[in-house]
Amino acid sequence: MIRIGRSGFSYPEWIGDFYPRGTKRDGLLAYYATRFDAVEINMSFRRDVEEATIDKWRDATPEDFRFTMKAHQRITHYKRLVDVGENVREFVERAQRLGTRLGIVLFQTRSNLAFDAEVLENFCASLHPGPTYALEARHESFATSECDEILRRHGVARCLNDDVFEPETYTVTAPVVYFRFHREKPYEPDELQMRAELVQKIASDGVDVYAFFAHEDNPESIRPALRFQELMSAS
Repeated sequence: MIRIGRSGFSYPEWIGDFYPRGTKRDGLLAYYATRFDAVEINMSFRRDVEEATIDKWRDATPEDFRFTMKAHQRITHYKRLVDVGENVREFVERAQRLGTRLGIVLFQTRSNLAFDAEVLENFCASLHPGPTYALEARHESFATSECDEILRRHGVARCLNDDVFEPETYTVTAPVVYFRFHREKPYEPDELQMRAELVQKIASDGVDVYAFFAHEDNPESIRPALRFQELMSAS
């Protein structure tokens, strides 16, 4: 299974371009779900999302749609993965209101948080059972076989942001692979093609792949994700 989406959907600036003219704000997600089969929710990083909002998201999408919920910054940025078992449990319990539509819980760490084997081991061991988890570690020190082994032992997917690491360096650590194609520099056609071939190769080994493109107000930012879909369909 290859899922392609955007890191966000609630952009009225896209109305008249990606979203049909006249689409209301409360109808954005329902239309988005006719074009993409997954979305990454980033607002959950900065604030606790109301249960009623999560329920609306669930009810606006088909059963085969999937959400990534980005874990709150109190877990990754304030506490820096230390003694966060209860925080993760609370976050996961709220996210699970999505039911089967909950795809992945994503943890994105600070760019200055270096790899510490003991911290990562304790963090992974404390994760609330049930969801699929992914870790976007942005410090270069996480690019080690020791880190991979810890993630693999606990079934946590490595999330690669190609604004930080080259996609070719990706290591599979779980039954799910996670890419954030968030590079600031525009993608050339051959660069999208390379990423598409990498995703196809990984998926051919029986691994599910999530690939999300960066979110911006400018509707032009949608083009790479739509082109990526075309490359997947052409394979």
